[in-house]
Amino acid sequence: MYKNLDTLADSSRLWIYQSNRAFTSEEITLIKNSLLQFTESWNAHGSDLQSSFDIPYNQFIVIAVDENTAAASGCSIDKCVGVIKQIESHLNISLFERTTIAYLQEEEVATFKLNEAKQLVSEGTITPTTKIFDNTVLNLGDFKSKWIVDAGNSWLKRYFVTA
Repeated sequence: MYKNLDTLADSSRLWIYQSNRAFTSEEITLIKNSLLQFTESWNAHGSDLQSSFDIPYNQFIVIAVDENTAAASGCSIDKCVGVIKQIESHLNISLFERTTIAYLQEEEVATFKLNEAKQLVSEGTITPTTKIFDNTVLNLGDFKSKWIVDAGNSWLKRYFVTA
């Protein structure tokens, strides 16, 4: 059952899918319609899942489930992944690429490959205050407070030289 994201508990389980490019306004409409239809009927073993979604920065799909009411099961998670794969295929985008890192560059989402991190830090493209998206957050509370972090407080800190 779809709920407004703001009404879900901070402990709600979360999945973040990062696109390899920004979505167009038409694509956002299609994604919202697909996810609204899905979350309205999403259930686990016959129990409705209190769930929601968001499309921040027009480049990420965030799906949350409040497991205080009913827990997502393996089969229900597979159904969600299936919907994401359908969106991916229909829009000819990549939503499962985990070696591309997103960061904010002048309030726009930019990306780099994981193996480019050290070079981008040494060039000064990525600084300790560069805002990095941490797509590994697991719940809604962490999404709100820890999804966007300074590079110097992320796994990238090992590349910054300290005096």
